[in-house]
Amino acid sequence: MIQIDTSRCVLCGMCARVCAAHCFHLTEKAVHVRHEEYCMHCGHCTAVCPKAAVTLDGVNPDTLEHAGPFPSQESLSALIRGRRSLRVFKEDAVPRETLLQALDTARYAPTGKNLENVSWLVLEGRDTLRRVSDSVVNVFRGEERMAALVRSHDSGSDPIFRGAPCVVFACAEGAYDLDIVNCSIAVATLDLLLPTMGLGGCWAGFAMRAASLDDKVCAAMGLNGSLRPLAGLMVGLPDLHYRRIPPRRALRVQWVGGEKA
Repeated sequence: MIQIDTSRCVLCGMCARVCAAHCFHLTEKAVHVRHEEYCMHCGHCTAVCPKAAVTLDGVNPDTLEHAGPFPSQESLSALIRGRRSLRVFKEDAVPRETLLQALDTARYAPTGKNLENVSWLVLEGRDTLRRVSDSVVNVFRGEERMAALVRSHDSGSDPIFRGAPCVVFACAEGAYDLDIVNCSIAVATLDLLLPTMGLGGCWAGFAMRAASLDDKVCAAMGLNGSLRPLAGLMVGLPDLHYRRIPPRRALRVQWVGGEKA
């Protein structure tokens, strides 16, 4: 599972410093692997080694892609501040190859304990999306505060998915307490990536809530097993473009602790 090439190792101890499971023990003469059963397979050790001396799960470190370069602070800040929820989509379908590229990148989003337990569900096509939105609206029938949404849906509009050509859900079994966090991080990563690929997105809040309340929504989505749609995003080609960044509320920060002067 973890192998160290002693001919390459320079005893820098980086692998031991980054390992959250304490699988490495550094001595004056060698780095020893211990408690290997606690390894989370995160890859920190093989990623940090300056000499590519650590092999994890049989993958040759020389074959791994090099990290970086990262975007500048200015360009990443512009993306974060300029990204906005999109609710006006073109009717064009999202090319599957483009969406697969986005999802392939989003799978690198962090997960608790490095479980990598997020699966993706893609709903596409008007008939499929209408069937799912029907099931979502049925959950809300009888709720007074949702009456306007129900009327809008029944009149033929699409208040659930806003006319998006596809909807993407991050799914997990929900057995781990932080599964919803893992899925939310994955979808947030995807949401930030979409504008760089000419796409836009908006969180599918109504569908997420309805799916958490009624298994019939999951069945309408095609999820009949143990997976749950814990976070979702409508995705499509923008039919408009935002040109300015509106103001936000002032930054609110509470500092606790710190050194006394």
